[in-house]
Amino acid sequence: MHLIIADHTLRNYQGHSFEYCKSIREIALSLGWKVSVLGIVDISAEAKESLQAEPFFKHGFFHHFPLPGVCRFFPETTQNHLWGRWNFMQHNASLEKDLCKLIPICNNGEKTLILFPTFGFNDLLGITKFAERLDCQSSVQVALVKHFTSRPNLSKDMLPHSLYKKCFDYLKKSHAKNRMHFFADSNDLIDEYLYYFEEPMKIVPIPHTSEPDISPVTEDKPLVIGYMGDARTNKGFHYLPEALEVARRTTKTDFHCEIQANIRNHPEWQVRQAVRLLQKMPDTKLFHEALNSTEYKALMKRIDIFVLPYTLEHYHSQTSGVFSEARALGKVTVVSRGTWMAREVQEQGGGVLAIPEDSKSLGDSIAASIGNYSQLRIRALECARNWGKYHNCKSFIHELIAGIPGMSN
Repeated sequence: MHLIIADHTLRNYQGHSFEYCKSIREIALSLGWKVSVLGIVDISAEAKESLQAEPFFKHGFFHHFPLPGVCRFFPETTQNHLWGRWNFMQHNASLEKDLCKLIPICNNGEKTLILFPTFGFNDLLGITKFAERLDCQSSVQVALVKHFTSRPNLSKDMLPHSLYKKCFDYLKKSHAKNRMHFFADSNDLIDEYLYYFEEPMKIVPIPHTSEPDISPVTEDKPLVIGYMGDARTNKGFHYLPEALEVARRTTKTDFHCEIQANIRNHPEWQVRQAVRLLQKMPDTKLFHEALNSTEYKALMKRIDIFVLPYTLEHYHSQTSGVFSEARALGKVTVVSRGTWMAREVQEQGGGVLAIPEDSKSLGDSIAASIGNYSQLRIRALECARNWGKYHNCKSFIHELIAGIPGMSN
């Protein structure tokens, strides 16, 4: 078996692409499989060496293609209308061109699975057209895992929804559809994508988790409140300064904050302002760069209460790698009501809910999690055992292979 992990988000340690690829690669190698990892052409030396990755994709998942020069004469509203469609065409064409470099490998008769750990509407058409170019006798199968909602802000922007529909409508008529297999890491996403494709996606676990952290609580040590991941408005990062001020006023218990404040690509003014405010706050440590695996896991272990103030714009159905990791470690979480994470906390406990996009409610919830920490942690550790039984790399590979006819033979 040859597993090709094709990840056009894989550039460095930022985000979850590195840990996702690393966990899958390690379990596949332990099964005796041949594994190739494909990243972006400017992948960092550290990530390239650790994963034995090949610089492959010319443009990454988050690349923005500028409009042709002539468009500068158009009104701004027209440019905004064209820009998403232009990126859709350019991304799919670029990805198809890159993937066609794999055709000689794919047509050599070897049993091969190409895994896309992430995909969106800017990718699906390119992947489908690449699959159409494969020899009809080729045994290659293509697996695509969905983490993102198709409806990030349906009341304001119909474009993602319409482009997903365009991609899946094309796939329905394609002769390559039988070699393409779709997966998602939440039932909410599976239900959402039934609108576009009659065959439901199959569920897979989130693979990059660790064993529960059962280290005892030190009574004389302040609790650590933490935020991990990219600093973005759709993750509610900009609500942190006011929320932490509210929590400090509300609780009499001292606490320390450790916050990832690294900005991936396009800094939003709300995020920049929040970083400046957090820098002035007492007992608050910020991390402005992406952390490597050792640093990341050490920070996760230090944090007692994870704050995930994600907005409903994306996270009404979208999953969170940080939440899954925190859950597996048995950490207490503060999450926004109405999100995928909130449904897990409501059903199983081990956390506190906050009103989404409300700094006061978030601060009150942080204070409540501090006040009830001992009881919440006991429940969070109980939840961790069940969470980790399913969400791990062994389960991921098992469910992935089981979801592709003939692959387990």
